[in-house]
Amino acid sequence: MQNQIGAVLKVVGGIVIALGLLLGIFGGTQTNSFLFFVTTFLGSLVTGMVLIGLSEIIRILEVMNENMPKRRRKLSKKSNATLIEATPQPMSTKEEDDIKSFLHKHDIEIEKIIPTPKEDYFIIKTSARHILIEMGGFSPKIINEEKWPEELLGWFEHNYQN
Repeated sequence: MQNQIGAVLKVVGGIVIALGLLLGIFGGTQTNSFLFFVTTFLGSLVTGMVLIGLSEIIRILEVMNENMPKRRRKLSKKSNATLIEATPQPMSTKEEDDIKSFLHKHDIEIEKIIPTPKEDYFIIKTSARHILIEMGGFSPKIINEEKWPEELLGWFEHNYQN
């Protein structure tokens, strides 16, 4: 779905360029001045390109917004009530070393490792975002944001997003 404002800006930019060309041609022939044509056309060309550029920025921002993961807000109250008050599971040094080496291989800078109340789940704070890692298998596994367990999402938002 195309944003209406972006579409209007693109059309208006094209119209401004076309009108500038026409005004430059007619004005340049009436005054017998090539300089009048060039300045009129270049001025409208720059203005039209700015408008078209703004429409492209709007389009790109809309695509980025559509591709961002939608946070799940339908949190089950009864399952979250007990988990929100729960204390995080202790983290062993082996788990910490495994997480650090795994994320180092993926070129991810770690600011903080946050243990969670659910066993084998850890939230990693980076400079840009938070990552959920599951340590239950043979190697650590990164969980996509849209697939975070609801109770962990509620616990994290209650304890670390306030």
